[in-house]
Amino acid sequence: MVDRDASIIKDLELSLKYAMNTHVHADHVTGTGLLKKLFPACKSVLAKASRGMADVLLCPGDQVNFGDFRLEVRATPGHTNSCLTYILHKHKMAFSGDAILVRGCGRTDFQQGDAGQLYDSVHEQILSLPEDYLLYPGHDYTGQTVTTVGEERKHNPRLKKSREDFIETMKNLYLPHPTQIDKALPLNMVCGLQELLNGEK
Repeated sequence: MVDRDASIIKDLELSLKYAMNTHVHADHVTGTGLLKKLFPACKSVLAKASRGMADVLLCPGDQVNFGDFRLEVRATPGHTNSCLTYILHKHKMAFSGDAILVRGCGRTDFQQGDAGQLYDSVHEQILSLPEDYLLYPGHDYTGQTVTTVGEERKHNPRLKKSREDFIETMKNLYLPHPTQIDKALPLNMVCGLQELLNGEK
């Protein structure tokens, strides 16, 4: 993925200013550190609440500026205790990580996850946006890359439930433990770089 992204950045002659993480992932190792090696001016970005290592540590209400654009930073914990959603009001877009997915949401059974907190976060910070805002989740296993606030309000089977029913649903998912969690979590606390985890420079 890093090679793919680097190739696109070079082809389009872009200057990569930030590599932004929505949360500390458990199911894969972030490419942030490798992108920083390829593009030395790039800064890594992560929530301050994660207690991870990054060049820029964000808090709710912060703004990230690049070119003519500005991202609003909103805290959307619940999948993990430090998830962020980035909102680009100028183009009616939000980048939600795993807080809300296309017709779903992130799991809440590890990494200080909390189903009630996720329900509140999504409804108060994401689904409260105008219905025509585009939502770009962190990933989707069926190939869907974008949805809208209006679609998810109407069609998201988990998030249409009452808060109590949502919590009960999340308690009973019985999902397998992420296979890479023991490797991914510590690495993602240091931008995915093994040498930083080992204390090397």
